[in-house]
Amino acid sequence: MSQTETMDQTDGKELRQRNGTGANHVGDQQVSEKSDAVAMKQSISLPEAIAIIVGSIIGSGIFISPKGVLEYSGSVGTALIVWGLSGLVAFLGGLCYAELGCAIPKSGGEYTYLNEAFGPFLAFLMLWINFLIVAPGSVAIIAQTFAVYLVVPFYGDCTPPIWAVILIGEACIILIYFYNCATVVGAAWVQVVCTIAKVLGLLIIIIAGIVLLIQGNTEYLTFDGPGTSVSRISLAFYNGLFAYAGWSCLNAITEEMTNPRRDFPISLSGSMITITVIYVLTNIAYFAAMSPQEMLASPAVAVTFGDKVLGNWAWLMPVAVALSTFGAANGQALALSRLTFVGARDGFFPDFLGMVHVKFLTPLPALLTMGILTALYGLYPDVGTLINYTSFTYWLFVALVTTGLIVMRWTQKDLERPFKCPLWIAIIFAIFCYFIVIVSIFAATIEAVIGTIIILTGIPVYFYAVKWTPKPPRLAKALDACLHFCQKLTLVVMQEKDTF
Repeated sequence: MSQTETMDQTDGKELRQRNGTGANHVGDQQVSEKSDAVAMKQSISLPEAIAIIVGSIIGSGIFISPKGVLEYSGSVGTALIVWGLSGLVAFLGGLCYAELGCAIPKSGGEYTYLNEAFGPFLAFLMLWINFLIVAPGSVAIIAQTFAVYLVVPFYGDCTPPIWAVILIGEACIILIYFYNCATVVGAAWVQVVCTIAKVLGLLIIIIAGIVLLIQGNTEYLTFDGPGTSVSRISLAFYNGLFAYAGWSCLNAITEEMTNPRRDFPISLSGSMITITVIYVLTNIAYFAAMSPQEMLASPAVAVTFGDKVLGNWAWLMPVAVALSTFGAANGQALALSRLTFVGARDGFFPDFLGMVHVKFLTPLPALLTMGILTALYGLYPDVGTLINYTSFTYWLFVALVTTGLIVMRWTQKDLERPFKCPLWIAIIFAIFCYFIVIVSIFAATIEAVIGTIIILTGIPVYFYAVKWTPKPPRLAKALDACLHFCQKLTLVVMQEKDTF
């Protein structure tokens, strides 16, 4: 009898136990009472943790379109200040998430912390949005961006055909989810390589910018401009902070870290400081080479910079953008799939999504499901529109998570906190997050309304799938048959992958 056949004979409850359901029995503690427990291996060390954070945050934005901050700041000098202060705010958020990661050593990120602080309802809504749109849609749009910059050099000044972008994007999606199914260590090292490549690409920009500054190209580094206002500077921060979003990706894979209590504070704080310095210096380099008007007119700032400054080496910029987006897609797939896995392990999703492959020690069913959804989204050429509808929910859930951290200081006073973020930092960061939510509602009202409606669709699903027990016998039997078929299909795929 094969190992996967053995898994088929285990009921849902036992599957969750074998996968380490206990929220308080992970990390440095015992994963399961059974010695033969099947659980994901702790293989993410400090270098991989830093690479996952940096690689997930630095995507295509800093290469393509930092102009949103400039547009609403009103001057180059104010824009650079916004970039620096946005990094400071993100650093404060990293400190809050470092405390949560150390105190609650369980994978799942925001879902886990909302469940711990406020109970299952809010946690399920976050899980629902992530499963339905955010996780597959985010990876799909990043894969499409990767495809565009991979094929652009072959088409010169022409727009690449949409079929080429879609096909290469689909190939990117399949490749990423394939090796994520096969190995956590391999996926982490892909992240390390891509992170090094994208940082090197930004260093090329920074060094070229320093040379230009030494040569006296400082005419655009002023506070001259049309000026700004409170509402416009708010939108500038809104754009800047989105470029720093993604520090919570490490919290989604806490159980796979070798030493989360040590690595969370180091990796989060170190990564956010590094990214802030890189972002500010990169923007200074941009303005050493081009005017504010040129930046606002450019469809891809880094490519325009390369064309003006790097000469025959300008091709490095599209390559850097392609590697950057590939690494960002890999980081999103690695982290966001764990939310589905942990949700299934906790009983919110079907049991088979909470399985761990006994050979590869990866959440293969959850990854396969996310991969299929992502590939479907990738067939739609404008999936970014769908993502825009739920963009404001990111900051809403971050605000709620930070509020939960504050609440748990009183409701769970005895919770061991190896790293403790100063309470005033958590309060300031929570207020800032709610401010961003309000700004996003006024800045994109229609998108916020549609996003709220999408969130609300999770309410009937929650009461139907989670709260309604016991269900009528016929309905329960039909659901069991469907889930058994999905579980059988998953096990067949897992057996096939055993032959690789």
